[in-house]
Amino acid sequence: MTGPGTAPVPQWRVDVDDYLQVLEVHRDHGQAVVGSLGGDAALIDIDDGSTIALERHEMGVLSAAWSSDGGRVAVGGQDGSVRIYDRTGAAKGVVTTSAWVTAQAWSPAAPVLAIGAGRHLLITDQDGAVLHDFDDQPSTVTSVAWSTDGTRVGATAYGGIGWHDVIGPRTGRRRRFDWKGSLLALVMSPNGSWACAGAQDASVHLWRLWSGRDLSMSGYPSKIERLGFRHDSRWLAVACLDELTVWDFGGRGPAGTEPAVATGHDNHIEEVAWDPSGRSVATGGGDGRTIVWATPTRAGEELSPVTAIESDAPTSRLRWVNEDSLLVGRADGSLVRLAL
Repeated sequence: MTGPGTAPVPQWRVDVDDYLQVLEVHRDHGQAVVGSLGGDAALIDIDDGSTIALERHEMGVLSAAWSSDGGRVAVGGQDGSVRIYDRTGAAKGVVTTSAWVTAQAWSPAAPVLAIGAGRHLLITDQDGAVLHDFDDQPSTVTSVAWSTDGTRVGATAYGGIGWHDVIGPRTGRRRRFDWKGSLLALVMSPNGSWACAGAQDASVHLWRLWSGRDLSMSGYPSKIERLGFRHDSRWLAVACLDELTVWDFGGRGPAGTEPAVATGHDNHIEEVAWDPSGRSVATGGGDGRTIVWATPTRAGEELSPVTAIESDAPTSRLRWVNEDSLLVGRADGSLVRLAL
């Protein structure tokens, strides 16, 4: 890998019309979907950077998601629409809502899509036909995530998480995990044991599934919008302002432990992404830096950068192609593939 402060030559670069807001990758099929706040959307071949333009979303793209098999990709925006395509960019369906489409996620077990739009949680089939409309969310849906078996989908909003049964004999029922405040981001541990939410009140709130037992990691200086589990559920990375903390979920979990800490940015961290092997985690910041950190070996460790990449444009999104290659989206609308 390159050393801190060096900048590898990009393997390719493409540009959209504005701040690159959305970047999602399906590594098995070698494709990415991108979207900008200006409204551009496109499919990108992650090997050579070739592009298939998708229909624009006036006022900006806000969310996108790949189906688990890579056969469908959904793109949503401030215009209230979700457009569903196949891998060639052929249109397969449209879902029209009356609110910004802030969050999307496909079921890991079936060709079913969850959409957060205003106070609605919509469940559609792979071509956009609405199967369920949970239209009584307590406030605007901020994120959605599926249980690992694909039977339930969680939606965060002010006041907690609502878990909705969408497959099986309990279809249509809901269970709430209450929290006094606004939840901004939701991730599930890959082993299905934990639901973790970043909160407006500068904390990370955790629920043990499905008992509902909860705990908080507090003391952060600002709200939490970016967090993610390593593929084996051992480590949870959390970004807050310019600092990365990594919590150990081994054994009995993070209660009573101190996180590993990484400080290398001069501005807020916009993105956190684990590499597929789990050996490292990358952060991208408003300072234009993309930093790769080695995975902690113990709780409380102070992390040092393995690789630091500088740019004049702030980093907006990061996704790994493989353990030695990154896609970096930036505020100037550029997307580059970098070999480390």
